[in-house]
Amino acid sequence: MTQVDLLGRYPEVIIDIHEVRNIHRENSVTLFIDKLKQKNIPFRVEKLEIGDILLPSGYAIERKTVQDFCRSLFGTSEGRLRLKDQIEALIATYEKPILLLEGGLAVRMDPIHNVLLVPVRRYKISRRLWHVTEEEIRIHPNQYEGALREIEAKGVRIIKTFDENHGANILMGLLINARKEAREKKKRIYPVVRSKPKLKNIQTKQLFFLSGLPGISVMRARKILKIYKTPYNAILKVKRWDVDVEGIGQKTLDQVIKVLFSEYQEDNEKNSLLKS
Repeated sequence: MTQVDLLGRYPEVIIDIHEVRNIHRENSVTLFIDKLKQKNIPFRVEKLEIGDILLPSGYAIERKTVQDFCRSLFGTSEGRLRLKDQIEALIATYEKPILLLEGGLAVRMDPIHNVLLVPVRRYKISRRLWHVTEEEIRIHPNQYEGALREIEAKGVRIIKTFDENHGANILMGLLINARKEAREKKKRIYPVVRSKPKLKNIQTKQLFFLSGLPGISVMRARKILKIYKTPYNAILKVKRWDVDVEGIGQKTLDQVIKVLFSEYQEDNEKNSLLKS
């Protein structure tokens, strides 16, 4: 149950405690908290099972720096599995899953040397010149962009930021949108903390099954089941989804059909970045 503060206000933002614990430098979340304090917007910090920032209207945000994202994808199998679990839990639990990629707009891709270059320090040396120190990440740009496309195809919105200040502004903009949506739907302006589905009942299993398809969020899976009643009927009539189901277009349908009708082939680890 959502708790109120000493003034009887519900928190409009809930932040995972790991985002603010033992922080050696500012990040999007700590700067976002500063903005919340300045505007006297109630928030709460607690341990979250899913997501790093929760906003009203079903917004759930996972924040990762480019370095963290790349380490998760291209490091150990445990890292890939954890990222896969984080993304799938976000999709299955909240209506508006978002990956905030801190520093994503500042990445410099070098396909000649097969690396990404991420700025770690920058300062101005003259009116029009900057000095930038970059960290080299030995990942091919195509692999990096392919991983992002794979996550977007699952139904997660990816927002890239230039740096932590830009990220804090983005988070404030998302909060403003979330509050507006809540008011329009005449709902209370506070986020709801949810746990990862345990797949205890048949309805949850059906939603989980369909939301595993590219571009099909849990919200879209519900719409599909309301129309076709069973997952089996939905698959039989998959080529009509763009006609019968609101919000599903030809691009999403093409991705779903490709998954359902492509012959399975053994794949190596590099070609499937979010595999378990």
